[in-house]
Amino acid sequence: MKKILYCLVLTIFVLKVFSQDENKRTDSLLAELKKQRENITKCNILNELSKSYKMVNPEEGLKYAEKAYQLSSQIDYKKGIANSYLNKARHYSVLGEYDKTIDFCTKAKDLSVESNDNCDAGLSFMIMGTSYGNLGKFPDALNAFFDALRNFEKCNDQKNKQNIANCYQNIGNIYNATENFAKALNSYDTAITLFSKTKGNEVSMAMNMASKGIIYEKQRQYKKSLEVYDEAEKILTLSKEAVPLAFLKSWKSAALVGLESYDEGIDAANEALKTINEIGDQELKSSTLQVLGYAYLKKGMRSNDEKTMQLGVSTLKNSLEIQKELNSLNGLAKNYLYMAEYYKFKKDYESSLESFSIATKYNDSIFSLKNKQSLQNLEDERTIELRDSEIKLNKLQLEAGKKQKWLFIVGLVLFASIGLLLFYQSRQRKKNNQKLNALNKELDQANKIKMQFFNILNHDLRGPVANLIHFMHLQKESPDLLNEESKQRLQNRTLISAENLLSSMEDILLWSKGQMEHFKPQPVTIKVSALFTDLERHFTSVENINFIFEDKEALNIISDADYLKTIMRNLTSNAIKALEKINGAQIIWKAWSENNKMYLCIIDNGPGATAEKFKALYNENETVGISTGLGLHLIRDLAKAINCTIKVESNMEEGTKFTLTF
Repeated sequence: MKKILYCLVLTIFVLKVFSQDENKRTDSLLAELKKQRENITKCNILNELSKSYKMVNPEEGLKYAEKAYQLSSQIDYKKGIANSYLNKARHYSVLGEYDKTIDFCTKAKDLSVESNDNCDAGLSFMIMGTSYGNLGKFPDALNAFFDALRNFEKCNDQKNKQNIANCYQNIGNIYNATENFAKALNSYDTAITLFSKTKGNEVSMAMNMASKGIIYEKQRQYKKSLEVYDEAEKILTLSKEAVPLAFLKSWKSAALVGLESYDEGIDAANEALKTINEIGDQELKSSTLQVLGYAYLKKGMRSNDEKTMQLGVSTLKNSLEIQKELNSLNGLAKNYLYMAEYYKFKKDYESSLESFSIATKYNDSIFSLKNKQSLQNLEDERTIELRDSEIKLNKLQLEAGKKQKWLFIVGLVLFASIGLLLFYQSRQRKKNNQKLNALNKELDQANKIKMQFFNILNHDLRGPVANLIHFMHLQKESPDLLNEESKQRLQNRTLISAENLLSSMEDILLWSKGQMEHFKPQPVTIKVSALFTDLERHFTSVENINFIFEDKEALNIISDADYLKTIMRNLTSNAIKALEKINGAQIIWKAWSENNKMYLCIIDNGPGATAEKFKALYNENETVGISTGLGLHLIRDLAKAINCTIKVESNMEEGTKFTLTF
């Protein structure tokens, strides 16, 4: 099956770029080894020599790893033994002997865990995860990478920040391979963030971006894919890294062809091939030629240009030859599908059917491989089930031999159950007592609210009703005492007083609802100008007081209209009472906004009062009596319900100012 190219990009890049530096380092280590006499240092140099041959000459690297192992074993140097195992795992991974890689990784991991070396344990898990991935054992690979991540996060070595980023990149590759795209994208984003925090990792960061582009391409989100490719290309171009840039341009060409931008796709593929021919990566060459050939083919078919179509056919055939050598089933299946499309366009239906049949055969082979893998998984599950059944049988036999012991245990359990039952009953009694106490408190509170309500009715409703009855008796029993003008004036005032009395009753009912457990305000958008109009209409009958309303910003407030009107009416009523004996009495209502807050303010030029006078505005335990009435209690409760804070400032002989903040 076709390999996942993006998983191999960084490995190939390291091979091409750093091989010369590794040769210099190898010569330096060999010279140092000849001079060194101390055994532990020799072991470390041998392991470093072995590591230097990775991706260059794995066979030679294995020889030095074995020498390091032999010397470390002689002196019982566990760190040296663990590193020799790790180096063997690295070289077997390059050679494609993944079972041996996993075996040596396990040995290295066990020694590292024993010595609490989280750094080396993390490296062991990471190499192990790569091998599992190459074997197609994706769950095992994912577990290994997560184990590596946990160990690297415990490691204090600053160099392991890059290892953590590599772990997230590998986790993203596994999710990508298993088409869990959301998790893959998240892992790549984490890797990009980590790589961006350390210098010298620009290429790694760019290739993780490109990996995201491949996912978008798989999802046919070609525009999004190109955006990511372009971002990665800028980084690689600045870094002047030709090899990863070639991979990127090859993938980019496929996205451009997906968008039917054939000329741009052809240019990108040709640019990629210049570098690919130098590095000799046959698999990348075959896939790039395939994209290039398909682009020529689609371009020629769109314009009915025979020459361009033939160029596409010949390029696809070149790709086909390489794919046959590589036994790339996915690549072969695609190639024959493209050829079938071409023959159908040329109305050569026989050749089209033949190419389609070959493509189907290769797809069947891929499907067969997947089925074999699934079958193997089922066989593994069956082996595990048989083993579990055997363990269960052994357990039953042991249980039969210990029946008396279990009977004794059952007796203890029954005894403990009785104790728990008694304990449970005791706790239930305590809970019931707590509930009863809570109910008693609620009843006490209800009685207090009822008392408040009756006191309010006594003071705030009884007086206005008495005045109304007094006027009606006066009109009935002594109508001669009133001239027509006085009678008309008193009738108007009586009518307004009755309307205000109705509003007060509504306020009281609203306040009483507010004391209910589940009653909630209903916030709406209210124009401040409408609130001021309501106040002006409500207090039309008030004489000898100049009302001023200021709303320069034409504000809107989100709150409960009924609650807010009631608060404002009561504040205005209090101000009117305070101004009864004041010449030039004046009440000002202002509205303004400041620092994302809205303010309503009422100012009077009355005699002012002490802080004790306004105690009921802040103290919920202050009782309501005949002398105090509803007033500040109603304001306090309603303001609290609509999340409005009230501040009062009062100076003797200067007046009082209430500020409402929303």
